[in-house]
Amino acid sequence: MKRPILLLTLLGLFLSGLSTQNATAQNGLNIAVVDMQECLNQFYKTKEEVEAVNAIAKEKQGEIDAKRADYEALTKKAAGLDEKARDTAMSQEQRQAAFNELQQIMQERMAKGREIQEAERRAQQEIIEARQKMEQTLVATIREIVDGMSAAKGLDLVYDKSFLPKANKVILFTSDKVPDLTAEIIATLNKDAPAGATTTTSGGN
Repeated sequence: MKRPILLLTLLGLFLSGLSTQNATAQNGLNIAVVDMQECLNQFYKTKEEVEAVNAIAKEKQGEIDAKRADYEALTKKAAGLDEKARDTAMSQEQRQAAFNELQQIMQERMAKGREIQEAERRAQQEIIEARQKMEQTLVATIREIVDGMSAAKGLDLVYDKSFLPKANKVILFTSDKVPDLTAEIIATLNKDAPAGATTTTSGGN
């Protein structure tokens, strides 16, 4: 919970399962590449979305810390009551009263412990869901631009060079003759960025 939320790495995104050899063997295919991870890193909205998820995590951690403080207070109170219950210098009636209160405090402490565990579970789930939604939203935006640009340029295949080499080792070499859409896509993504927006995020390749 207390570890910072790092920028996501793209999961298996798209494209065709064709190998480079099969693609280039067919005449007339127009092929380009794009670095989706770099597009994601340089998209100004990525930083905004990551900060939003971090804010959720910080809020949830604050709520859990408050519950932990209550738990520690109960622990301290229980220790004091236990000491009184064992103090032979006190009357039997006082010791019994301390013991009875101790039993009640221990029950409250156990309940608070279960409450903390449940809060941690819910917080983790909410953060995971927020991150997944963030990934889907950002990737969908980038993919839409890739699709539009590919259609406008008459491309038949576009490979994500940031992902495929890590998974299937499909792209082993890319000639300078193969268009790389990355810079153009990043420029399109950030054309409406507000003044002062940060367009570089951590966690790249």
